[in-house]
Amino acid sequence: MKVDYEPNFNPKRLREARLIRGLTIRELAEMVGVTKQAISQFELGENTPKSETMMLLINNLKFPKSFFYKEFNEQFVGNTFFRANATATKKSKETQYNKTLLAGYVYEYLDKYIEFPALNLPDIGAFNSDWENNDIEKLSELIRDYWGIGEAPIINIVHLLEKHGIMVFSVDTDTQKVDAFCQHRKGRPFIFLGNDKQSAFRRQFDAGHELGHILMHKEIDNQDVLIKSEFNKMESQAHRFASSLLMPAEAFKKTVTSTSLLHFVELKKYWNVSIAAMVHRCLDLNIIDENKYTSLQKQISMKKMRKVEPLDEVYPVPQPVVLKKSIEMLIKNQVKNSMQLIQEMSVPREYIEMLCNLDKDTLNYIEPEPTIKLLKR
Repeated sequence: MKVDYEPNFNPKRLREARLIRGLTIRELAEMVGVTKQAISQFELGENTPKSETMMLLINNLKFPKSFFYKEFNEQFVGNTFFRANATATKKSKETQYNKTLLAGYVYEYLDKYIEFPALNLPDIGAFNSDWENNDIEKLSELIRDYWGIGEAPIINIVHLLEKHGIMVFSVDTDTQKVDAFCQHRKGRPFIFLGNDKQSAFRRQFDAGHELGHILMHKEIDNQDVLIKSEFNKMESQAHRFASSLLMPAEAFKKTVTSTSLLHFVELKKYWNVSIAAMVHRCLDLNIIDENKYTSLQKQISMKKMRKVEPLDEVYPVPQPVVLKKSIEMLIKNQVKNSMQLIQEMSVPREYIEMLCNLDKDTLNYIEPEPTIKLLKR
C-alpha cells in the first residue's frame, strides 16, 4: 500500500517570509488573527500551525505553500556588505538580507541546469590587508590587467562582473537608504544592485564598490561588530577601489584638460562615471586642491546636481543578463515552463522575476492551447 509522504512545516521559512515582507511578529499576528506568542512559537518550531492558520499565513505572506515545507540546502553566507546610508535601519537591512536567501535558492536551482561563467578573480594573497591607498591603486591595476581591460573606460561593469563569474542580481530595496550590497558565498560571490535609484553612472560606481568589498574584505565576518571608525575606513577603501577601477590614474589624468563642470559633463560620456565621482578622483590624484574641490562642490549644489546630474536620464542603466537568459533558455528549450519553475523553486513569482531581472509577469503561466491536426483525407 502506497503511503503519501507529508512534509514537515519548516519554521525557518516562516521567519524568512515574514522578514522579506518587512513585517514584525505583531503585524503578522494581527493579519492572521492569532497572538504574537503563536507566531513566535511557529518560528521557533515549538508549535505547528493548524491547517486553517497555515492557509492564512500563506495568503497574507503571498508565498507558495511549498516554501513553508521546503528543506533548501544550507547556504554558506559570509558577511553582507551594505552600501547604505547611515540612517538605514536594522529592519531594512534584515529585509534585504532575507531576500538574498531567496537569491541563493534561485541560483542553486538554476545551477543544476545552466553552466554559468567560471569565477575568474586573481590571487591577491601578496597584498597587505591594511589596504592603504597605494595598495588599492595597485589592486585595481591588477584587476584591469587580469581581465584584459588595460586603461580603457569600463562601458558596462555589470556585464564585466557577470562575464567573470560574479552573480549579479537586481533587487527592489524599497528604500532610498540602501544602494547595493554583496556577499561572499561558497563557489562565487553575489552582488545585489538596487533598482530604486536608477542611474547608469551610479550603478557603475555601486558595482565597483561592491567588487572592492569582495576583493579586500573577505576576512571580515560581521561588519556589525566594527566600531564606526573601522566601518568608515572599510567603506572608504571600497570607494577608493571603485574610483581607481573606473578611472585608472594615469589615463584619467590625461583626459582632465580643464576642471570646469562643463568639461566634466563631457568626460562623463567617456569614463561612464558621475561628475561627483570624477571631482573626488581629481582630489585624490592631486589634480585639484581642497579649495578647488570645495568650489566645485558649491557649484554642484547651486546647479542642483546632487541627486540628478546631466545625462543621468539619457543613458540606459546597465542590467544583469545572465540569470535572465538562464530562465529564458529553460523556457525556450521547453526544459521547464513558468509554472514548473515557480513550483520547483518554491519562490514567489515576483521575486524570481525581480532577482533575475525579468519583466514583470514574465512567469505568469498561460495554459498552452491544444494542438489540432487535420485528418488525412
